[in-house]
Amino acid sequence: MKAILKQIGELKNLATVVLASAKRKFYKKEFNAVETILKLIQRFSHGCRWFQLKNHKIEMKLLLTYPLLIIVSITVVSVFAIYFSMFLFREKSQDNFQNVLKQISYNMDTQLKQQDLDTYLFIQDLKVKRFFDSSNMADSPESVQLKIDLRNLLTNYLLSHSNIERIVLINNHDEIVSNTDEPIPLSLADYHQAAARGDGKMVWMKTQIWPENKVVIPVLRQIKDLSTLKNNGVLLLFFKEKIFKNSDFKGNLRVLEQDNYVISSNYSDQIGSQYSLQNVNALSGSTGSFVDTSKGMFFSYYKSEYTYWTYLFSIPTKELYSGIEVVRNWVIVVAILFTIIGILLAKMIASNISKPLIQIIREMRNIETNDLSVNLNYDGNDELTSLAATFNNMMNRIRELIERDSNLQRLKHELEMRALQAEINPHFLYNTLEAINWIGRMNKVNEICDITAMLADIMRYSIDQSKDIVTIQEEYEHTQKYTGIQRIRYADNLSFFMDLPKEMLNVRIPKLTLQPLVENAILHGFENKREVGKIKILGIVDEEFIKIRIEDNGCGMTQDKVHSLLSQQEPGTHRGIGIYNVHQRIRLLFGEGYGLSIRSEVDKGTSITITLPLNEVR
Repeated sequence: MKAILKQIGELKNLATVVLASAKRKFYKKEFNAVETILKLIQRFSHGCRWFQLKNHKIEMKLLLTYPLLIIVSITVVSVFAIYFSMFLFREKSQDNFQNVLKQISYNMDTQLKQQDLDTYLFIQDLKVKRFFDSSNMADSPESVQLKIDLRNLLTNYLLSHSNIERIVLINNHDEIVSNTDEPIPLSLADYHQAAARGDGKMVWMKTQIWPENKVVIPVLRQIKDLSTLKNNGVLLLFFKEKIFKNSDFKGNLRVLEQDNYVISSNYSDQIGSQYSLQNVNALSGSTGSFVDTSKGMFFSYYKSEYTYWTYLFSIPTKELYSGIEVVRNWVIVVAILFTIIGILLAKMIASNISKPLIQIIREMRNIETNDLSVNLNYDGNDELTSLAATFNNMMNRIRELIERDSNLQRLKHELEMRALQAEINPHFLYNTLEAINWIGRMNKVNEICDITAMLADIMRYSIDQSKDIVTIQEEYEHTQKYTGIQRIRYADNLSFFMDLPKEMLNVRIPKLTLQPLVENAILHGFENKREVGKIKILGIVDEEFIKIRIEDNGCGMTQDKVHSLLSQQEPGTHRGIGIYNVHQRIRLLFGEGYGLSIRSEVDKGTSITITLPLNEVR
């Protein structure tokens, strides 16, 4: 029931958003049904709060909620699908019509600009200039031949400009040359006066309807003498009105001047009249769409920035939404069909959900008997599959932790056994070293005394099992004793330098961390090396980590060798307490992010960095 209330709340919020969006547009009436549905959802949600299902089984809850949820969801979705499809269709239609009108305007502006350029080039013809520049053309053979040539020129111009019905030349002496002998509709004074308003630019006059239903639009251009800028006459063109026709539109396309005078229309009776709309500010913008409810028409318009004409498209709203009715009928049929199917499948779904849950609960209870080998086998691709996978991952992790703890215990036991084996009767060794020490003193051989004393201390430190974690100060002193023995052995061929900050000396680290690394550098790094061997131990402390770097100038090693030193040793090999042992002990104690890192170059030396947590070991 909580799921139903949640989904009903989401549907209610969605309905509120869509309704508010719709009211901001120009079609409020179509969403009255949505308001009714919203009120029903609100009443239903209040009523559902009284109906609780806490004490019912899951199968019964599903049987009670699924059919109800299906019916409510499909009803609401169907209503929104119908009305929202109208919403989207109108938006898409608006954008489509405006884009087409914009393209028509662009194409028309391009043609008119080209015509403007062509007429300018035309009047530059020598014969045309001669006609306009002549003071008076008498009926001389010369003038007659000029008129014949001009008529041929005009005819050829019309052949290359199919959108022009007629072209007329008028000079200042009211002499006329045209491609036909038909009279012009208006007086010559009207044409001179209209052309003067353009001052050399093209001037469009009102559309005219000629005999045989020829619809033309007169265009004038005043011709001036370029040297004196005086008026020499008028170029008169009659454009065919069909240049505005567009077969892509099913509705009516009108072309209006700035005063809403109809230049072109699919209805010839509107041409030449002034078009009026119920809303006088409907065409105030540069582009837009609106609905005239009084006429039942949808309008979309676009204004040209070149001619300032308005391209106005209109189509009846019934015709615009004719396809939506088919969608509405199919949505209703599909909604009813899916409602019936949903009710029939409700019991099947409830059964399929409840049975696996019972099976999962039964298998989980086996853990109470300490059976950690339990694994849930559930085939599917739903939430129950995720639940089973999560449970299996948890059990695998538990088994891995148990195995890891077992391995740690085994490793600890092996180290303890090795330590016990390494003792080899320490009292006997200590007594033997003490005897050697006395022999050295008796013979005044100080080197023997020093070596045996340091060796005894090293053995006590290594064999002592009372503590596995020591301070860096203790590890530092142990390493100094080892290097002291090696300096006696190698004399001047070994140089040892150690620089550890004071704040680092009290930090605790695993025992036998530094000395095995220094031993490895001496035994393997300086083998077959003639120059003085140098070893440096440097310490770095930051907020979270400490780093101890052991550097040598030994023979170095390859990257494969570096990798093998940090990888698990092969069965049967013996490394003692070497690099791998130190690396593994640090990682087991502190985690995978700590341990050793090695950089080495052949014949240049090796640098081993120990990374430890600063405050974790107490």
